[in-house]
Amino acid sequence: MGRILDEVKLWNTPIIGAFLLWRFTQGYCNGHPHGDAPIGLLHFLASAILTNKELLKPISNQRPDLQSYARSFENTKNSDILLSIQHRVMEKCEYTLAAIDIAIAAGLLVWDGESGKLYPCNLIKSPGRGKALKKDIVSEGKKAEILGKWLSKHDIPTIEAYLKVVF
Repeated sequence: MGRILDEVKLWNTPIIGAFLLWRFTQGYCNGHPHGDAPIGLLHFLASAILTNKELLKPISNQRPDLQSYARSFENTKNSDILLSIQHRVMEKCEYTLAAIDIAIAAGLLVWDGESGKLYPCNLIKSPGRGKALKKDIVSEGKKAEILGKWLSKHDIPTIEAYLKVVF
């Protein structure tokens, strides 16, 4: 029961969401051909994926791109999980807004009101002793960065087609 409770705490904490969205944004900017930042809408998609173990699991550096990620669900009996992303985006809307607010307040992200894009900030110093993130959270942060890199290679209509979502 303890492990399940830990997972519930993890996914219901917008502070962790803020960290994951920051890493997602870093990955997007680093992977984009011109270093551009993602529009805010993509953070809602990222949050829906990053807060679900079944959607998070196939994200790794061993997959070359977003198309491979989507195919991993279509080639198995888990195709309904891919189709659940749209519902999860709407379900996690308040969580995502709270995570974005926390990330902005903590200085992790900056929202450009004119373009609707979120830019990552660079941390000046790393956490002190005893304040380091848990290994699981660091691992999920790496997956968030990979997801950001994958999404940075595509425009919105292509992302919608691969992930079966509508913005």
